[in-house]
Amino acid sequence: MTKGLKIGLVVVLIFALSAIYFWFYSRQNKTTNQNANQPPITQQNPTNPPPQQPSSQSFSPLSFAPIPSFIKNLKSAEDIRVDFHYEGDYTSPSAWQTPEFYTPEGSTEKFLSLSKVKDRKNKYAYGPESFSIFTSQESHSYQGTPIYLLNQNSKYTVSYIGFKVSERELIRELKVEFGIDYLAYRLGSTQEKTSVFASIFGIQTAHACGPGTYLRHVGDSNLVFVEEVGGVAWYRLEKPVAFYNLSLNYCDDPSAPKPSYCNNEADDPSECWEYCHYNASISNLASGNLRMHMLYKPNDKEGLLRIQMVNLILNDPAGMYYQATMGKDFDHYYRAYLH
Repeated sequence: MTKGLKIGLVVVLIFALSAIYFWFYSRQNKTTNQNANQPPITQQNPTNPPPQQPSSQSFSPLSFAPIPSFIKNLKSAEDIRVDFHYEGDYTSPSAWQTPEFYTPEGSTEKFLSLSKVKDRKNKYAYGPESFSIFTSQESHSYQGTPIYLLNQNSKYTVSYIGFKVSERELIRELKVEFGIDYLAYRLGSTQEKTSVFASIFGIQTAHACGPGTYLRHVGDSNLVFVEEVGGVAWYRLEKPVAFYNLSLNYCDDPSAPKPSYCNNEADDPSECWEYCHYNASISNLASGNLRMHMLYKPNDKEGLLRIQMVNLILNDPAGMYYQATMGKDFDHYYRAYLH
């Protein structure tokens, strides 16, 4: 091979290698530019997915009391009325803690934020951090929602309760509880909305600190699911609760004499505490001193819970069934974000 031919082959080889290099370079640069124009891909840990907004499905409260299909002859009882004081609707002037609220994105509806589901799921308790549907108990008032017995001679027994519930799978168990708060309307345990004047100047109504809760337990019962028809879930009281033969006196025996050496002091002898120191009494149960609490145990699930109590079914000794009159704020409902 001649010297000139060898030089020619070297030149051709150099051009070939240069062409291959420039082809790879231009291809790589094009791919890089395409990737730069694309949005970055966020790497997600499959074991710790990002938090999701809870589904906020629409909920339309009922404006009338539905009738259960399993009771064929249901009468209306105009001498018993129920108002509705849901937890979260009002802030009591004497409340010792302020509830936290959660508003879903794109919504104006406020939900009580209950973040202790796992810690307290096996306990009944009161308060915005637990699971009381109606207004929570305070140190000096039983609260709940009021029931007005307008006929002192009536003999009703509570047997069924109806609810409209948005997500019934969030609830594991329901319980109802009744009690008479003899000082309910003396120590400011009625629900009050803040006046315009107070809201502007930050002034709240003053309430004197009373001697404690003068409460007589009337009865309680677990609620047993019966059926769900038309979006209304009906529950039966496992132990029906009677609304008659109820004492109007806090003391069992108001006339019992008390020894003169008992002075209602902390250092009184132990036998002094067997006597009723103060007989908080009422003349009737027509003013709402009879109160109802509705308590629930949640399942270990997250979600938005809405509950509207829509009927209270009673029966008399003759076996006739009645529905109570649904009173103030019937179209309100309980709202909680369980998480």
